[in-house]
Amino acid sequence: MTTEPRRRPILHLKLGAVTRPLGPAALVKPAKPAKPAKPAPPPPQPAPTWKCRPCGAAFTPPVEAADDDAVRCPACNAKLGPAGEFRQATPNLERLRARPIKR
Repeated sequence: MTTEPRRRPILHLKLGAVTRPLGPAALVKPAKPAKPAKPAPPPPQPAPTWKCRPCGAAFTPPVEAADDDAVRCPACNAKLGPAGEFRQATPNLERLRARPIKR
């Protein structure tokens, strides 16, 4: 009597069933999608550092103006002085029609 080796059972696939691949790839979990990075907040507005003497409005002198350009008040359009005087470490307050705001 000859004995035949056992046969493997036949696998039946069901329609609509989800099959997973076999092997080491089946053990690896799929990576979660990365969250989109939040955009950086806009830089804060520069604090006004000067006050117009004629009207009292606070303003920041323009940084890109040339040293001999006139700085004008944004509220009353008064001529306050040359832009170079506003950039000095110790401005000559007698030449300016503005005063620094204390912090």
